Amino acid sequence: MTKKSNNTIDNFAHVYPSYLDAMVHLLIGLRQEFDGDLDKALIMAVIGDRHFANRVSLRAPTFASLGTTPTTDGPSVNALSIAQFTDIPRETVRRKVAMLVDLGWVNCDDRGNLSPTQQAAADLSNGTNATVKFIETVALASRSQG
Repeated sequence: MTKKSNNTIDNFAHVYPSYLDAMVHLLIGLRQEFDGDLDKALIMAVIGDRHFANRVSLRAPTFASLGTTPTTDGPSVNALSIAQFTDIPRETVRRKVAMLVDLGWVNCDDRGNLSPTQQAAADLSNGTNATVKFIETVALASRSQG
């Protein structure tokens, strides 16, 4: 029986430096977007991840659709579930979610379900652009060895 090739592992020496460089730049960009608070960036990412899971097609979300998807048609997330998932203390998550709500980046419904807003999409566009650059860099490094 032959061992199946894993392109990422087989090309680790080439892909990893590109990935690491892109990740460092992404983290620096996100740190700037979130005033030095990467926990807030992580919490926002989890809110976005859970909000968009099973809600969008292959062509969405788009920049224009960010923050417009209803919270009632798919999985939801609240402060407790974020704390459990990320291992960030619940009170820390609760406090940082309150900050995100105050910034207008997160909506919280009457049941505590959280969702990203269009304001978040607009205010965090530099972070979105940094994320796109990260994805492009990693994809290009992976493809060039495929």
